[in-house]
Amino acid sequence: MSEKSNRQFALEMSNINKNFGPVTALQDVDLKIRTGYIHGLIGQNGAGKSTLMKILSGYYPHGTFDGEIIVAGEKVELKSPRDAQQSGIAIVPQEITVAGTLTVAENILLSEFNKRGLKLYSKNEEGKAIEKFLTDNGIPLSSSQLVDTLTLPQKQILMIASALYMNPKVLVLDEPTSSLTNDEIGTLFAIVRNLKTKGYTTVFITHKIAEIMDLCDSVSILRDGRVVFETDRANFNSDTLISNMIGRSIGELYPEKNSIKKDAAVVLSVKDLVVENPRKPGEKMMDPFSFELHAGEILGLGGLVGSGRTEILKALFRENNVLAGKIQLGDGQVYGETIPEALDAGIVYITEDRKIEGLFFNATIRGNLTASILQALSAKSFLKRRSEKDIANQTSKSLSVKPSDIEEMIGNLSGGNQQKVLIGKSLLVKPMIFMLDEPTKGVDIASKSEIYQIIHELVNKGASVLLVSSEFPELLAISHRVIVFANGKLQGEIVGDINKEHELMLMAIGGK
Repeated sequence: MSEKSNRQFALEMSNINKNFGPVTALQDVDLKIRTGYIHGLIGQNGAGKSTLMKILSGYYPHGTFDGEIIVAGEKVELKSPRDAQQSGIAIVPQEITVAGTLTVAENILLSEFNKRGLKLYSKNEEGKAIEKFLTDNGIPLSSSQLVDTLTLPQKQILMIASALYMNPKVLVLDEPTSSLTNDEIGTLFAIVRNLKTKGYTTVFITHKIAEIMDLCDSVSILRDGRVVFETDRANFNSDTLISNMIGRSIGELYPEKNSIKKDAAVVLSVKDLVVENPRKPGEKMMDPFSFELHAGEILGLGGLVGSGRTEILKALFRENNVLAGKIQLGDGQVYGETIPEALDAGIVYITEDRKIEGLFFNATIRGNLTASILQALSAKSFLKRRSEKDIANQTSKSLSVKPSDIEEMIGNLSGGNQQKVLIGKSLLVKPMIFMLDEPTKGVDIASKSEIYQIIHELVNKGASVLLVSSEFPELLAISHRVIVFANGKLQGEIVGDINKEHELMLMAIGGK
């Protein structure tokens, strides 16, 4: 390929090959991104996205891989991150890296320092220039704000602003929505779309199919170190993306549901329940509501973020307060008011926040799996190590946790494997009712499929499930029924059918 290339492409990566010893990480990868496009880059964990971006960032320098890189028509040899920045590549990582004791303007100026080296600034003049820069690009920050006062999403937006201030030819956003709410995602998307109108080229890395569908002009899919699919927006849909990501049809993604017997016993009955709003003690989260859960059933709780689904699960688990109403088990028993009593009654809650509430990140797979049954594994105050290892190995193997070494630190696992460990930890207390809050949050498509299979194996063995998911197709495909909450009320119930997404959305916004 010549030193100069077609300027219609902001970025061209051609015939990229990267090996780690005998392991091939990338093989003959070609990536072409049109100038002014929002280009989606998706793939499962281990598909090669991170390796490809480390090559583009200069982290893996020229000479450690085969192939060539062309930025805005000019062939470049990126030997360091500084080279990448000076060539017009700006990458915004998932991890928040800002200076909390400095202002927004000072943080943005740091990016200029990193690109061009030491330079004297007039604080007043640069502050005004940055304020105008923020306004012109639709970035909702003030140059004088102290970064320590910003929310997590605002800090993420600051990182994007810092990258933009370098006037990049290619802006790469790596999983930028991983910790954002729906409203915050909307703000981010508005910024990215505004950048497109100004001619910026953006690479948007995500594992969320809906985000690609909503935002991107084109897409490339990596699988097993190769680009297996690349096209413009007119030529793909969600089914196309999923099937190319996982290498099989979407029909194979969701396991076949078990059938519920007409006379299936009621295992949990909720009558006129009033849940307290944890952010406003003494006030109700929503109007009284009632429902029943049957043996072997997966009952979905649908609604938008903030509709109260998580608060309901936590109330049933006795983590949140109940102001009125009755909760009964199938035998009519009213279980106690504490979490230990809920566990004794055979109810477990699996949190949506595995990093903060669910797992011990300074511990191993073994330590996390057996944390809930240490008392049962102890005799005379001594832990039976052999029994602990046997149980941890058996559970890890049954859930196909990778890596298979139970002494691996939990923080080294992918999101999907962390989630399997979290579920396995709950399995060991042998519950009959599982309450799963966003069980596939932050995991790739392949891991989602495995988690769906685990859920169905639970009900096939006689357990029952209450399921919260913000991904409506997932909720409908997995659940037998879905009850929907909106505007502080239980809006109604629909059958679990992936073709009823429009009906579910209408109910979730309170339109019935």
